[in-house]
Amino acid sequence: MGNIVMAVDLKSLKKLEALPPAAMAGAPGDDDRFMVLVKLREGAKQPAYILSRAKMGAKIFTGEILAKDLIRIDSDPDIVSVSLSRPLPLIDAK
Repeated sequence: MGNIVMAVDLKSLKKLEALPPAAMAGAPGDDDRFMVLVKLREGAKQPAYILSRAKMGAKIFTGEILAKDLIRIDSDPDIVSVSLSRPLPLIDAK
């Protein structure tokens, strides 16, 4: 039996903050990866389904998550909000 690719509707996620235009261009596949900035509730632990990259204090960290796991964010009581990372423009230092 082949794998079924399910599209994640990013606009339906309540805890996901403003989406960059590139993220809204099309529905990601389940195995697509996103870099995220996560804000946790006071005293909460980092969820195992988000691969932690860097901590910025006790409640904020950056990480990597599979698109299919984004839907878990809305039902996770430890997560306050999540922002998708977007590339910063290059600055010409002339």
